[in-house]
Amino acid sequence: MPSTKKDLKNWIEKEFFNAAPVFIAALDQRMNIVYANTAFENRFGSWEGKKCFDVYKKQNTICENCTTQFAFSSSKTSVSEQSGIDINGRTIHYIKYTVPVTDDTGNINFIVEISTETTRFKETEKEYKLLFDEVPCHIIIINRNFKIVRNNKRAEDIIASLHGDHCYEILKGRKEKCLECTAQKTFEDGKQNTGYHVWHLGHGRKAHMHVITVLIKGDIPQQDLVMELAVDISNTVKLQNRLETAHNYLESLINTSMDGIVGISRRGKVEVFNTAARNLFNINPGQIVSLEDINTMIPKGFLAQVSEKRGHVLIPEASLKRSDGKPFLGRLIGNRLKESDQSIGMAFSVHDISPLKKLEEEKIEAERMAIVGHTVAGLAHGIKNLINALEGGMYFLKSGIGKGDIARVHKGIETLARNINRIRDFTRAFLNFARFRSLCVAACRPADIINEVLDSFASKALEKKIKLELKQDQPVAPAPMDYEKIHEALTNLVGNAIDAFTIDTQAGEEDQDQKSIIVSLYEEEGAIYIEVKDNGCGIDDEQKKRLFHKFFTTKGLEGTGLGLLMTQKIIHEHGGNISVFSKQGEGSVFRVWFLRGRLPKLAE
Repeated sequence: MPSTKKDLKNWIEKEFFNAAPVFIAALDQRMNIVYANTAFENRFGSWEGKKCFDVYKKQNTICENCTTQFAFSSSKTSVSEQSGIDINGRTIHYIKYTVPVTDDTGNINFIVEISTETTRFKETEKEYKLLFDEVPCHIIIINRNFKIVRNNKRAEDIIASLHGDHCYEILKGRKEKCLECTAQKTFEDGKQNTGYHVWHLGHGRKAHMHVITVLIKGDIPQQDLVMELAVDISNTVKLQNRLETAHNYLESLINTSMDGIVGISRRGKVEVFNTAARNLFNINPGQIVSLEDINTMIPKGFLAQVSEKRGHVLIPEASLKRSDGKPFLGRLIGNRLKESDQSIGMAFSVHDISPLKKLEEEKIEAERMAIVGHTVAGLAHGIKNLINALEGGMYFLKSGIGKGDIARVHKGIETLARNINRIRDFTRAFLNFARFRSLCVAACRPADIINEVLDSFASKALEKKIKLELKQDQPVAPAPMDYEKIHEALTNLVGNAIDAFTIDTQAGEEDQDQKSIIVSLYEEEGAIYIEVKDNGCGIDDEQKKRLFHKFFTTKGLEGTGLGLLMTQKIIHEHGGNISVFSKQGEGSVFRVWFLRGRLPKLAE
């Protein structure tokens, strides 16, 4: 190391040029490199006898806006940012100081270029700029006067002019700073803050922004800046408003529903219990309802059935209890709630059918009274017809005796005998229909009753070449019924179906496969269905209107017109109903159904 000033001067003149960690090169007026230090040669390669643009840029022509020519012509030192190619063919960046060297006469014969490499800083700057511009949010830099000093490309894409304007003017259309200014909070406490702002983009457009502000500290507080990162949440806000509207709509529907609606979460918490449910179960508005409370008011096992079943669970008629223990009848419909095949709970609705049940009972009673009225009218009509027939027989008998005509006498006797038998059959059918007999209820298998009825008609069906069949896909559990009365009702229906083939006078002889009576038995949603279907003569529309009225019959003198009335009465006594579907020439279907909840109760 140098020990004196003279030694230091010698070291600087001889050694500093090569020891300096910068690129130093001397050029003459023809752009030839006449001298360069070791750092230059290590970075750019061999330089002797070469032009500067060849060594710096690896090109054959002088650079556009050449700083060396400018220094020779202007005699001024200049500073510029440059890019070149190093010895390995890679691009490098550097800051170059171009200094003219004058001799004693003031002429410039050489230029000295001193360059400092900035490649790493340039790449970092490029990465920073790319991140700043392409980050998926809008960025603005605000000074303490709340003026925008910088912004990224995304911010400029939605608001064209940002520089130099106050943020509250350009973003909010305000003349004063915002009352809830997130940037102001960050300037005051130096911490990261968040906020919600609405930017006005012009032409009535608005953008909802979630804003985060962070402090960029300067050398002195007056130089502090705030970087504001804003994420556009307009679609989220719009979706949130729609969801809120949908929620309010559904909540209004639930609260105004006349049916009680109950919702239970996956963890067993009662989340929904609307006003109708509170009124039905007599629960005060402010009272909290638990799962244990609900289990005491609805049938045991109903919630377990809803939780396990995929579809809805229906109990058409269930015995329910209010909170004070008073019973009432209701219809329950339950469903398991799912989201992406994951169970999130269950819900069920309750409808009070007590008034409806009362109306049905009144209706059945009114129908019974109407049937009595029809019966009396029909009875009078039937008796009148029988009297006319008896008078005709008496006429033949008297005139035959008076004239000594034995043939007329026999004809009169036959007429009287035949109509006396009709009176007997008519009276027996009427008494069976009119008399009241308490139901003898027991647990019966509907399939057993049907099989016994079909067996009783087997011989007659075989004679008429009619196929009798019971169709049952799934077993039907026993139900409380009067075995004999249901047997009588089904006997009437199957007998009528067989007679439908006898009445069909337009058809000729038919094969056994063409004649069929199918009795179907099945159960759906708490109701037992029995259908008697035939492909006989069918019933026209006018006859269908009169099937269950008075003493209507399509069998002429062979029928009393009381069979279907008796059948209807038996079905009503069991809380069921009957309907008919028929088309003339294509057959008929008589459908009977019994709701299990309305069947007569078993005697204790």
